[in-house]
Amino acid sequence: MKKLLLVLAFSLLALNVANAKDVNLSCELSKYIEKRWALADEIQTPLSKVNASDLKKFTISFDMENEKFLGSTLIGPNEYKSVLFSSLDNMIYFITKGHKADDISYYDTRLDRLTGELIRVMRPTEKFLQGQLENTGTAEVGYELTKIYQCKLIDKLF
Repeated sequence: MKKLLLVLAFSLLALNVANAKDVNLSCELSKYIEKRWALADEIQTPLSKVNASDLKKFTISFDMENEKFLGSTLIGPNEYKSVLFSSLDNMIYFITKGHKADDISYYDTRLDRLTGELIRVMRPTEKFLQGQLENTGTAEVGYELTKIYQCKLIDKLF
């Protein structure tokens, strides 16, 4: 009986460890969309005309069991306050400081866990727009740069 319990306990432990793997994704730019100001139309730039640095693939890693963001070659640690794993819409949201941040711009980043689509929207901060208005008399209110990436599951590299 003890042996049976021991085998059962080790089986459950092994099963738990097998399910506790990290998820590693490789992402590649699929769309590059710019909106110059609030009332302007969005303009999609062909990938052949996009800067080569924007076309570089990047990686992103998560510990899905513990719902933790492990790191990325695109998303910096100072870029977000927290990461929200939503079970309602199967999205992962990077919660930022938003338009009140001290930086020039901030990013709204979210990953669809079902499709692998990562949407990253850059917008200017309130501080930047205020400085632009004071210096030039105009501000790019409503400016957005949207980069949409397609992410695929990869094996761990090491």
